[in-house]
Amino acid sequence: MGTDGPLRVTRAGYEVPAPLPRASRGTLIAARETDAQAHELGAGRVWQMLYHSTDLSGHDIAVSGLVLVPKGTPPAHGWPVAAWAHGTTGLADRCAPSIATDLGHDSSAVREVRALLAQHLAVVASDYPGLGTPGVHTYLIGRADARAVIDSVTAAHSLLGKRASGAWFTVGHSEGGQTALFVAQAAGRRPSPSAFLGTVALAPASTLNALIPLAEVTKDPVEQSYLIYALEGLHAVDAGVKIEPLFTPQARAVLLDTTNGCIDDIVHDLTIRPVDQLLHADAATEDRLSTALARYDNPDQVSAPAPILITQGTADRDVPEGATQGLVARLCALGDRVEYRVYRGLDHNNLVAGSEGALTEWIKGRLAHDPAPTSC
Repeated sequence: MGTDGPLRVTRAGYEVPAPLPRASRGTLIAARETDAQAHELGAGRVWQMLYHSTDLSGHDIAVSGLVLVPKGTPPAHGWPVAAWAHGTTGLADRCAPSIATDLGHDSSAVREVRALLAQHLAVVASDYPGLGTPGVHTYLIGRADARAVIDSVTAAHSLLGKRASGAWFTVGHSEGGQTALFVAQAAGRRPSPSAFLGTVALAPASTLNALIPLAEVTKDPVEQSYLIYALEGLHAVDAGVKIEPLFTPQARAVLLDTTNGCIDDIVHDLTIRPVDQLLHADAATEDRLSTALARYDNPDQVSAPAPILITQGTADRDVPEGATQGLVARLCALGDRVEYRVYRGLDHNNLVAGSEGALTEWIKGRLAHDPAPTSC
């Protein structure tokens, strides 16, 4: 393993070399082994790392993340790699899963990663651009986050060497499910050191062009938080999106949560101080924002070369069942091979535990090179 120097990280984020030495995407900048989160995640060893990736303009950036391996000795050909894409944790650097306790204070994320390690998979978990590192997190900006996830696989191979095999998957829930679907589309066009075998997306975010009317009509604090974050994500890739003028004076009071707090903080504030109307924008502006959200965020624009498993709970209020049904139909129309499983009575977070068996079965099938099932 070659790195540029010792890794320095605090609860506030990673120290990134300035200027950042140029290197190819996926090159390690620095890494260190840590005991943090190993016990709760059931990992044998855990590393925090910084690695090179690129933003949407092709500029070299540093991204942080975790590499975790199962307990015990790796198989002769190494552990297959699961590139885990995390769900919504927040925008502040301290919300990065590689820094925050329980992968961003998310018990369902802990369960998800534990399940992957229990299948004797090495796990690499990117924090995504701007989360844990300088800049604004590219929240729901699918191509940006997917690049970081794919490049994390290259970095993990550099760190693990022969302990990693020549096969990898991507797995994610919610924002992570949306990111995983973008990874599925980009994996063949952004080379990694191993063969891409497919994608598991649990309740993936989709139909983001409907987020503005949904948040404004329901006034649900969770949906309102997603909308605030999504517009911050747009701002990260389009300087023409000015955040503060978009919001009502009532809503601006919670914007500090986006830089200082995590998802639980902003949801709590919106719960105890309800905001009747988030946006202070005319219909034309809302239409332009919705179009931009569709362009950057909707994960059904390009076909994917490898099979996909999507799961959904019928009691999910964060990602409605109807949105995922429409997503699956559009992916099938693109020619994707999609297996779709629906779970009665499960909500957004309970779905992770409820579909764990399907995830395990599906990954075993791909590793055995069995024909992938399809619902299309």
